[in-house]
Amino acid sequence: MNTEELKNIDNLSSINFETIFIETSGDYKFEIAIFSMFCSFLISFLLIFFCYVSALELLQIELMSFVGIYLFFTRFRNIFIKIVPKRYKNQLASRNAQNQFYNLKLNTKKQNIMFFISFEEKYIEIITDDEISKNIPNSHWQNIIDEFTISIKENQLLNGYKKAISACNAILIEKFSNNENETKWIKFY
Repeated sequence: MNTEELKNIDNLSSINFETIFIETSGDYKFEIAIFSMFCSFLISFLLIFFCYVSALELLQIELMSFVGIYLFFTRFRNIFIKIVPKRYKNQLASRNAQNQFYNLKLNTKKQNIMFFISFEEKYIEIITDDEISKNIPNSHWQNIIDEFTISIKENQLLNGYKKAISACNAILIEKFSNNENETKWIKFY
């Protein structure tokens, strides 16, 4: 598969295929702030019950703990991402994927399929237009994602990506090619 073939897809077909690789789906600043606030209140609560601390000292400790925890986790965001629940990370990544797909639909009148990969959240999603999803079941896309995930776990990102694109290629040829010219653009490997 070469990049020139991928770039020419838009000019040759009624289907627009996009791949989006992103490092992370969010900056997590809000989540870090909430977590820091929770930790500073927990520290204050413990100090109130186990130590005698004046109100001014307690306020200073709260402020210092909040700022310290916030700065630590913004600097070492990957540590924070590891403690965030997987379900929340997946929701955030899915929302980002849906936004990217919506923007894609605004910019083209073609049928769209988007391959979305977020590395930090370890999240993969394939999103299709209504017309494509009518003809190809979601289970097919899920099988592609499952195989791609296995390749990533084996440190074979490029090979897994090629296999996923080839699987998309095969089903798109089968379901959407009307003539020989239409199938030529889809063969990118």
